[in-house]
Amino acid sequence: MYSVTVHGDSTGGEISLTDGWVPPGGGPPPHRHLHAIELIYVHTGTITVIIGDTEHTAVAGDTAVITPDTVHWFQNRTNKPARVLFVFTRAGIEEFFLQAGTPALPAIAVPSATAADNAAAAEIGARFGLVPPPPTTTDDDEVTP
Repeated sequence: MYSVTVHGDSTGGEISLTDGWVPPGGGPPPHRHLHAIELIYVHTGTITVIIGDTEHTAVAGDTAVITPDTVHWFQNRTNKPARVLFVFTRAGIEEFFLQAGTPALPAIAVPSATAADNAAAAEIGARFGLVPPPPTTTDDDEVTP
């Protein structure tokens, strides 16, 4: 569950702040932000942050810094929710959360994403510079997704 706390419209497009609750097992797939620096601040709980090939355990008070075009992802590998704050500079990524997400309703369980939901989210993400990792090459110069 994510709430945009500071929209880029209020900062001239310079910065945004999104407040998120990451459930046990939750987190995004590997991805990159083409034009934004991302700060991930752990308010409560613990998450595992993977930046490139390096894995970090981040606890309350820790901040991960992800530079543009860096493959990264995170996951809550504990049995308790984690509260995480996401700062993006340049702003714009917050629109992904607003457009790709489903508004939360009191006392209603968060629905599981379907394949169609994921495909729509990928298309929306691309509009805001949120993209999957680049294809990798093998020793035989074959491109793999």
